[in-house]
Amino acid sequence: WVLCEAMLGAIIHGFKIHVSGLVMGSAAISCICLIGWYAPGKGHILKATIVVAIFKMLLSPQAPPPAYIAVFFQGLLGEILFRNRRYFSLSCILLAVLGLVESGIQRLIALTIIYGNDFWRAVNDFINGLTRQKHPANYSFWIAIGYTVLHIIAGLVVGWWISRLPGRVDKWKKDDRLRIHDYTNEIPLPGIKRKKKRIKKGLLLVWIILILLYVQSYYKIGTALLPPHISLRIFLRSLIIILGWIFIAGPLLKKLLHGWLQKKQGQWGHEVAEVEKLLPSMQLMVAGSWKNAAPEKGLKRFGIFCRTVFVNILSASPVPGDTADRDLEVYILTGPVQSGKTTSLVRWSESAKEVWGILTPVVDGKRVFMNAQNRQLFRMEAKEEEKDVLEVGRFIFSRANFERAIEIVRDGIYQPGWLVIDEIGPMEIRGEGFHDVLKEVLSKRRGKLLLVVREKEGMHEKIAELFNIKNFTLVRNPPLL
Repeated sequence: WVLCEAMLGAIIHGFKIHVSGLVMGSAAISCICLIGWYAPGKGHILKATIVVAIFKMLLSPQAPPPAYIAVFFQGLLGEILFRNRRYFSLSCILLAVLGLVESGIQRLIALTIIYGNDFWRAVNDFINGLTRQKHPANYSFWIAIGYTVLHIIAGLVVGWWISRLPGRVDKWKKDDRLRIHDYTNEIPLPGIKRKKKRIKKGLLLVWIILILLYVQSYYKIGTALLPPHISLRIFLRSLIIILGWIFIAGPLLKKLLHGWLQKKQGQWGHEVAEVEKLLPSMQLMVAGSWKNAAPEKGLKRFGIFCRTVFVNILSASPVPGDTADRDLEVYILTGPVQSGKTTSLVRWSESAKEVWGILTPVVDGKRVFMNAQNRQLFRMEAKEEEKDVLEVGRFIFSRANFERAIEIVRDGIYQPGWLVIDEIGPMEIRGEGFHDVLKEVLSKRRGKLLLVVREKEGMHEKIAELFNIKNFTLVRNPPLL
């Protein structure tokens, strides 16, 4: 998604493609749908949306606020629609239709704000003059309807196509010709260099004079200084609004938006860093995919290129839990509530070598977090004055300390020996707690991973299915390992 916003946006602006809203919108919607399929769960699309907006700010600081409105609209809608994959096809179609229609309506609103109703009246007068009808028709209304219908049709086509893409990608993966085994030596696709336009200071004076003249003539303060011709009125209105956007509205809104995103950049530093690491290799992979399709010409080459990109992007990052190609051993420790699972783990970790992650023993009647490596304890339950909390049944946990525990787990991903997460349960099924970091662990770790899961209503089976853990060893407590 970030690559689409950065590279595809540059290509569209560089070649002045007039259907940029449809192209960029379709690409973004496709990415959101794929996130919905390959990373289902609460909050994933919303997080991706914020990361994309941050990169959009960093890579395209000249992007206007309406571009961010489209990104957030699509992301929020995707977050609502893709809570699960049960209605994936319908969700894809709804997202594509509503996302592209929003883009089209945004253009119509901008056109009306800039040129005013006089523009639409001029369109009606022009077409009615050509047709010489006795009863004038509202052609501008039908043009707007037609433009919206075009986006609806495009949305239906894009939504239908993307809903079938995961199945097609599974078939394409079997074709070894579409796999790029080494693309590290490829030359990155060239970026489009934009020429910086300098706005002369004299434009500010022109803008102020135009405003004064327009107001004087529109409200008929004395003798109108501007001719009353509708074409001139439309032109002056558009010029005043565009200059007003350049001097006041645009910079103000951009400053507010960038300020908010910069705060988020600090909060989402880890995710931004991860994407930053991926971008160069992804750009090389896209360049390699284009080279791989070189034997074909025209549209056929573009089709092979698209297939190659999808196969290699979706193969580059394994689906969390799919450990077929990695040396990851997953153990699930299960047992009844208060059966001594954590107590056994604490004793075992004292004697075992190289144990990382989080344990949750009970100290003075309260469950606490323990850093398995240095034995440091810190609160799990929230204090009364804490407002940012996680609620599970009658328990109220400190979100800040949960984030601290998550970082401890994350720090152990690449460590040798054992990585322990105590425990995985209802919070993770809801997409909270250790949900996100567990997906990260399953996609990156090599070595041994121990998950503690309560023996309740087939919980370990639900966890294995949710996180796509196909191969694991089930350990009953006691005995332990």
